[in-house]
Order: sequence, then C-alpha cells, then structure tokens
Amino acid sequence: MIKFKIHIKMAEKRLSQKTVSQYVGITPTVMGKYYHGTITRINPEHLNKFCELLSCNTQDLIEYIPDNENITHE
Repeated sequence: MIKFKIHIKMAEKRLSQKTVSQYVGITPTVMGKYYHGTITRINPEHLNKFCELLSCNTQDLIEYIPDNENITHE
C-alpha cells in the first residue's frame, strides 16, 4: 500500500490546499486527491513541485507499507 504524507508536510509549513495547488499548477480537485491520498496516477512533475515548495524529498511525501496478505513466510 502507498501512503501519502503530503498533508503532513503542508501542515508543518502551514500551507493551504489552494496555495499548494496554485504553486504546483493543478486543479483544487487534483490537489484534494493528493491531500487525501486518493490519487491514482502520480505525475512526476507534480512531485517535483511539491518537493520544491515543501523543501523535502519524495520519501517525505510518499511511503510504501507492505500489504500483510502479500508477504510470504518461508
């Protein structure tokens, strides 16, 4: 599972969805999907802009959490 943490970095910087969406150049609807972690296709250009604005790395915005069902035990 992929967990989005964009909302955490935005809160740390006290930035609104509107401010971030304008900087990144995306619609408020797309921004909402990033913010709530419901986006299905991640645009690398968007990630680049998020990282610029939030002064962070992609690892700070996205986290991989393994699904328990897919882990094989040997």
